Amino acid sequence: MLGFLQALQGSGSGAEQLPGDIYTEFFADILQAARENGCKPEDQEKTQGFYMLRSFDTENSNQLEPPAASDEDAWIFGYGSLVWKADFPYIDRRRGFVWGFKRRFYQHSIDHRGIPERPGRVVTLLPGDPDQDRVYGVAYRIAASQKGAVLDHLDYREKNGYERCSLEFHEYSNTTAGGGGKPIQVIMYVATQANDSYAGHVWQVPCIAKQIFSSAGPSGPNREYLFNLATAMDQLFPGAVDEHLEELVACVRRYIAEDEPELMRHALLQEIAGILKEEQLAEQAQRLEELLERCQQPGGREWLLHGALQPKREA
Repeated sequence: MLGFLQALQGSGSGAEQLPGDIYTEFFADILQAARENGCKPEDQEKTQGFYMLRSFDTENSNQLEPPAASDEDAWIFGYGSLVWKADFPYIDRRRGFVWGFKRRFYQHSIDHRGIPERPGRVVTLLPGDPDQDRVYGVAYRIAASQKGAVLDHLDYREKNGYERCSLEFHEYSNTTAGGGGKPIQVIMYVATQANDSYAGHVWQVPCIAKQIFSSAGPSGPNREYLFNLATAMDQLFPGAVDEHLEELVACVRRYIAEDEPELMRHALLQEIAGILKEEQLAEQAQRLEELLERCQQPGGREWLLHGALQPKREA
């Protein structure tokens, strides 16, 4: 980097041209990579979704030798990331739904899909019409011998505002969306409106979508959570309608296609221009290398997007 800056200095390039030259040489590829990875092609998502459905129907348990079922087992209902990311042992799983709720991206995530200073958005459930509203998801059967450890794990995983509750789960049928058989009593984690991370006061889809678009956390980009949930719902529950989820997916995809390239380019040029105000060439080189490294780390894209969106939010 230092050698490149020295060569630029010797070339006589104007000060206003330097950020663009540096961007083209070192950062343009990052922008291209972000565009390629920012949103999975829909056909790829569908392929993964079909794999999810096939594996769901053929692999009831994620254990090689699952414990035998008993009346002391517990069932856990997942309606968010638990649908595709069950990081605990289970001996059976069922597709289905619960009545009387609406799924909404009304919960801040500061420990999985965001960080405290740039929270993401994840789902919780709101009370709805008990005869009309239903939320689809997956129920996992936890063996009695593993129940304590699994619940302790989930209590920690869902620690940011979620509480346990118990309700009836209805199994989904490929032939009838109305459900069939005897309801199963399940445990579910719900973030209430009283918790500190509740974000339902900002409910407009474009605002939530922009937050998802520009957030990432220890578990990965917030957009990945959104797209994974949409893929799972589309493939595990054909024909089921979730307008809130579908509107968010469309809005985030639009931001990625139409806004992301220019926002990232503008943010990078601003960062580079600020670094070039340093007097010492060696200091400029070191800070540019640090910027390059940060951009390539997980969450680097979202850090840039968040910074680029700030002036618009404050206007």
